Amino acid sequence: MTASTSRRRSTAPPPHVKGLLDQLEKSFLHALRSGEGEAAPAALLWADADKQWATLVARLQAAMPHLFVLGSYDAAKRTGPAIWLRCVVDRVLENVALDPGVVPILYLPGVARQSLRAGDECPRELQPLVELQYRGRVWHQKNGRDWTVEAFLVSEDGLQLDVAQDAKTREAAQRSLPLLAETPLDGLRGHRLEADDFDRLAVSDPTRDLLRWMGVGDGLRKTEGEARWKAFCGVCNSDFKFDPDKKSPADAANALVEGGGKWANVWQRFKEAPKLYPNVAKLLRDTATPLLYRGSERDAGGNTKAEQELHASLEALANKPHASALAEVAALEAAHGKRREWVWAELGESPLACALAPLAKLATAAATTLGGATVDAAVAAYVSDGWRCDRAALEALASVKQPADVALIQGVVRALYLPWLDASARHFQGLIDGAANAVRAKVRGSQHEKDACLMFADGLRYDVAGMLAERLEAKGYRVRLNHRLAPLPTVTSTAKPFATLSHDKLEGGEDIVDFNPRFKDSPKAATAQRLRDDMAGRGIDLLGEDIRPPKQGTTGGWLETGKLDELGHKLGARLAAQIDNELEMLLDQVTGLIDAGWMRLRIVTDHGWLLMPGGLPHVAVSSHLTTTKWSRAATVKGDAKPSVPVHAWHWNTHVRIASPPGVGSFAPNTEYSHGGISPQECIVPELVVERGGGGTSASITAITWRGMRCRVSVTTNDPSVRVDLRTNWKQANTSIAASAKEVGPAGEASLAVADDAHEGHAATIVVVDGAGNVLDRKTTTVGEAS
Repeated sequence: MTASTSRRRSTAPPPHVKGLLDQLEKSFLHALRSGEGEAAPAALLWADADKQWATLVARLQAAMPHLFVLGSYDAAKRTGPAIWLRCVVDRVLENVALDPGVVPILYLPGVARQSLRAGDECPRELQPLVELQYRGRVWHQKNGRDWTVEAFLVSEDGLQLDVAQDAKTREAAQRSLPLLAETPLDGLRGHRLEADDFDRLAVSDPTRDLLRWMGVGDGLRKTEGEARWKAFCGVCNSDFKFDPDKKSPADAANALVEGGGKWANVWQRFKEAPKLYPNVAKLLRDTATPLLYRGSERDAGGNTKAEQELHASLEALANKPHASALAEVAALEAAHGKRREWVWAELGESPLACALAPLAKLATAAATTLGGATVDAAVAAYVSDGWRCDRAALEALASVKQPADVALIQGVVRALYLPWLDASARHFQGLIDGAANAVRAKVRGSQHEKDACLMFADGLRYDVAGMLAERLEAKGYRVRLNHRLAPLPTVTSTAKPFATLSHDKLEGGEDIVDFNPRFKDSPKAATAQRLRDDMAGRGIDLLGEDIRPPKQGTTGGWLETGKLDELGHKLGARLAAQIDNELEMLLDQVTGLIDAGWMRLRIVTDHGWLLMPGGLPHVAVSSHLTTTKWSRAATVKGDAKPSVPVHAWHWNTHVRIASPPGVGSFAPNTEYSHGGISPQECIVPELVVERGGGGTSASITAITWRGMRCRVSVTTNDPSVRVDLRTNWKQANTSIAASAKEVGPAGEASLAVADDAHEGHAATIVVVDGAGNVLDRKTTTVGEAS
């Protein structure tokens, strides 16, 4: 089994998106994702010119306290005019409190996004919102259009449902939107949804209606009318042995906790989508739990008490010996791990129980120090299993959000991780000391492959590269995760040349300040710009931010990206919370390069890093013994003999480098660093990424509409691949093209759409091989002018 295969199997699948509200929230979060080095957006604008989403907003507000609505002023309902919304965003209202880091979402019913872009033509009452387009984000489809209900139901970025495209179905889906929000998606998949399927959602659902009544009380009677109210009460008497006419929602909460008869079905429905029924959750918190259910999922108060007890136990770990701390985490996981499956975890009320999952993995991995009798054996042990400890530490640090919880988990991670990290580094250093020349010989540079793009991702540590590999594999790419050794010291100036294609032209000079090698035929230091200039001279296409296809006449590509190292130096232990965002950015760039026509990518980096909340152990070294002194490396003066290990600079063995033992740091209070000797700093990844789908590859390069006919240009190694136009890219039976067409030797196909009812609707151009596998896809708008 390869390392990448074992890693993929050991990782839990992503959380299942249960319903419409969950997917909307996920889409909002995706829209708010910050780019590299960007400040967090001030707000998310949700324009809805036709008020298609209006009937759903109240339910969304119940689940999302940071959702505000443009309308008449009513602070209790989080609704107000544009100037009030602007004050919410700027956090100047005393009666509106937003947690730090929470970005408000502004729903704008009846407002088209274009009206906010019109400058002086923008309606006066909306002008306070115009500037937020630049400080914030706008929620829209990939094609730039505002999200409609229909588009969200069928899009791969939405619910991915197979929905008929006729007007009757669109009207039924719109009409049933509030009910759709309460319907588990699993029951809607596997067949084409038509008008009747959506209309059936309005048929009486006693379980749903009972939960709604528990949330709104007499409000349901007022909205449903007396006749439907009586019918509802009759069904409750029959099915649940409960009369809403005579009892209160609090009585229902007690019955729900006790769970007899069909109340078990009510609990299961609540558990499937608890955010839909926030008032029910509150009722359960206020309900005295019967003795029989104490300590169970239905005991809301018990869950709160368990979190408090867990907090105290985790806090005490910092003062325990390492072995005792490891054993204590295992015991806590056995006692509290089950609570992650409870409804309270989904409601965000069990953050520490959730944090125990990566903490337990960390405790297991940290129980065994990295071994190996030789450098090769130690490297093999690290790329096989050792990385799991680093990854678990990062996952634990990123698992909580509230400041008090963050501080607590940082302390626990330090107690579990630091002894293992330090002991593993000392073992690795001992092996390096005895084989310095052999290790220098193992350092190799990046390979030059014709027609491949070399993608330099700054600070991509081995365990983080493994996370990226898993995401790429999940997207259908073929991925190989390899590794190599970085040169000493593991700083950018020394190590980055080996990630480029220019390493064969370099040699060591006398640079003992910045550790820069120089070009063999010049005294000039090998700066980043000079390395790029040299690669350009070799025919390498230097890509900037504008991802593009390979240029004709070039022999490969080079792209620099990623800011993990920059963020680490800036954020310290808080880097862990940014890794997911950084991985998504890298994933987007890989997808962009593959879609642009690059057949193979080789993702490389220069060095890894150490991360320790609370700071790496401080190691003092006399300043009169060194010149340059960084946190994990220092240049030794002359014949001085510092009290710390000394190694040769890779580019000039006569230059001596002092390195702190273990994971020590010459600079105090350093949480993030590199430059020293440890598996995390020295063992760097190489990811080879290729498009999936066997030997056949294809990439859509252009889509042009002329009326209801679409011309598609494709780059492929197989002219027999076919192009089709579908409303659901996964299902061939949703094609709206008159017929699918082969691209032929010219790499082009022309598709006709016979039914002009599809004009203006979203669809997906797909390229498929002979077996029907989708090789590439791009969304488009039918009949869109080019």
